[in-house]
Amino acid sequence: MTYADDPKRLARLLRELADALEESGVNPVGSSNERHLMDDARSAARELDSGDGTRRSSRVVGF
Repeated sequence: MTYADDPKRLARLLRELADALEESGVNPVGSSNERHLMDDARSAARELDSGDGTRRSSRVVGF
């Protein structure tokens, strides 16, 4: 079984990646590439594990 076949497994992997980066000392409020990787991994995990099978945008638009 591949990660493409199991989105919940992939979501868990992405969350664990983000957690490992944070535990290694990456500043969660900084602007480094590692911090952006953490954010992207968590965002992708939320999309994959949304439960309804649809992808939702994480963008906020204000007027």
